[in-house]
Amino acid sequence: MSNKKELSKEFKKFKLLTIIELTSACIFTLLNLSFHADISLLAFPISVIYLAFTCWFLFKKLYIDTDGSRIYAAIKLNEYLPYLFFITFIIRRAGNTGTPFIVDVFAVISWFVVFVLAYFNSRVLYPAKNAKIVQGWALAPLERKFKGGAKVLFEITDWIDAFFWSIFTVLIFQIFLMQLYEIPSESMVPTFLIKDRVFVSKIDCGPKFPLTEVGLPNFRKYKRGDTIVLRNPHYSMDRKSEVKTVTSQLIYMFSIMTVNLNKDADGELKADPLVKRITGLPGEQLVMQDGTLYRRTADSDEFEPVQLDAKYATWNLNAVNSKLKPYIQHFPFNSDEYQTILDFEESRRNYDLTAAEFQAKELVKQLKKMTAVNKDAGRFTNPSVFEYQLFNNAASLSKQLMMQEGGLEWFEKFITSWIPAKNEIRDYYSESNYRLNVMTKITFGKMIVEFARLNYDKIPENDWSSDKELALVYDEAGILNWYIQSLLDSRNMPVFPANDSEGNPQYIPANCYFMMGDNRFNSLDLRHSYEQKETALTKHDPLSVTYYSMMAPQYINKKYIVGKPVFRFWPLGRLGKV
Repeated sequence: MSNKKELSKEFKKFKLLTIIELTSACIFTLLNLSFHADISLLAFPISVIYLAFTCWFLFKKLYIDTDGSRIYAAIKLNEYLPYLFFITFIIRRAGNTGTPFIVDVFAVISWFVVFVLAYFNSRVLYPAKNAKIVQGWALAPLERKFKGGAKVLFEITDWIDAFFWSIFTVLIFQIFLMQLYEIPSESMVPTFLIKDRVFVSKIDCGPKFPLTEVGLPNFRKYKRGDTIVLRNPHYSMDRKSEVKTVTSQLIYMFSIMTVNLNKDADGELKADPLVKRITGLPGEQLVMQDGTLYRRTADSDEFEPVQLDAKYATWNLNAVNSKLKPYIQHFPFNSDEYQTILDFEESRRNYDLTAAEFQAKELVKQLKKMTAVNKDAGRFTNPSVFEYQLFNNAASLSKQLMMQEGGLEWFEKFITSWIPAKNEIRDYYSESNYRLNVMTKITFGKMIVEFARLNYDKIPENDWSSDKELALVYDEAGILNWYIQSLLDSRNMPVFPANDSEGNPQYIPANCYFMMGDNRFNSLDLRHSYEQKETALTKHDPLSVTYYSMMAPQYINKKYIVGKPVFRFWPLGRLGKV
């Protein structure tokens, strides 16, 4: 008698748990209702149909009829219920309008109840654990015995079942707990090399359910020097883009990582997410000059070097551990070229602006002596002040400046327009670019005057290549062009966040961070945009030289941080904690 009561108690316990599970499933299904003529309409009927089958086999057959002949169908339907619901959860939110936050909250809660109870209710129905449950049933569960073709079919089905079970399990695991991440580029050399594989912890970084703001809170405290994985802020994160990203991730998983649809408008795979290092914290204003990062806060007016950043920033790959060098694919510069960069930056810092002012006025005087305006030559048209074009067109410009009306006036105005701002106080970056602008103008002026002299002296153009003075000037122009066009945006960063219109410092807001790659010459990070635009070298010269810039620093909110690399598991020779 006691045994019968005990069995009845076990049976009722699991019956109650099943009722709770299926009730939660009904609530979730109702929350999938959509009245919009888009893909979200599919979520409700898919949920209803699957839930109807599950209720029939799990509740009607097992708990009402106590018919164990279909117990395995009930188990499988129940096991896949939370995963099928997860797919419909995404489908419901993949429409044009999404869902209200409160709906997302209740949907997530009901899904979680289904997820937990479906696992436990399915486990206890397997033969190894269901002895107390099935005793006394009208029809006991049948033992599965297969022979011949039926056995082969069963094995195939079992493999397919295991495949989909693993896919769904890995999917949930990667969204909320931990993700495997393969390093795609050399932006973090030497910390990471291409194809390094790492475990990325996500559970403490506030993972969210796809296409919602509902999820776990962000428990992690971020500090300078942390390597993190973040969503790429250079790509749009509107609803349409996020739906495409989530959909491509699902297809990527179900295709065993063979089909990746997460591509940009040009058909290229998106660099999303990124792995970078936190270099700027809330409450800081930053500036980077000649490879050194500086910071200041509301408590200090002075920019001070960030010592920790110098520990991680890698500018000269030739100096890294010799064991890593064979695995590095791209070295931007050799040691001599890197030393040339340092020497040039030193010469720019020591550049004498007073001497440059005198030189600018002398260049105007020299050109004036050789100018002979020819009215038939027409009126001078202001040329492009793009740095490369100035140097490249200097020979033809020189003739126009000498002969065309208004040419000398433009040259004098252009070559001296920086002088009124010579003694203004500027920050590190602004002063550096101001000096680069002056150096470019003086070099351009020397080039113009030398070409003018060659024309004035009627030296044949075939002999110009042997002119030593012109060769020296071209050497100066070459390194200026190299630095401005190729290095300026990598080695430096303007004050960020920029001061307001009245010159008051602005700071990185709370819960926001600034990140860069360790391999600074080979990292498109939060310093840069993905598009170039013609930009003045300095705002302190109304006729500033211009260059193509990708500089567009930005910070991101920590909600876009998706995880933290914690352990490198491949290659085995670099196995260890990150």
